[in-house]
Amino acid sequence: MAFRRGGRVMPPEFWTAVITALVGSGGVGAIIGAVSSRRKDTAQIAAQACDILTDSVIKPLREQVDDQEEQIEHLERQQRKYFALASYTRRLFHWLQELCEITDPAFMARHPKPGLPDELRADIAPETVAARDAG
Repeated sequence: MAFRRGGRVMPPEFWTAVITALVGSGGVGAIIGAVSSRRKDTAQIAAQACDILTDSVIKPLREQVDDQEEQIEHLERQQRKYFALASYTRRLFHWLQELCEITDPAFMARHPKPGLPDELRADIAPETVAARDAG
């Protein structure tokens, strides 16, 4: 059986010789090399995609998380200061109440102490929340 190539008839021996030459001279190796090169290209593209993802998404998210952690730490420090201030102010006013009762026993009757607002009670006087709910 003969094959046509460009108007010429190529005998099967020609094709056998071509195939043998390709196999024997590294033609299959070249094909395997091309396939593996394509895989390397795919791996390089995947690595580049990972780098882009890391640079454009993951790093900014990590920076945001770090910034938020700093903000949380700052707010926690501020909250501790607030609680210390509230505790000090509360103790001071209880001391002043006792002083007023000693210097002028009728002062508290004339000027009753204002009640603690419910929305502040859990922060300022948490011990009174349970007592208030029980009573």
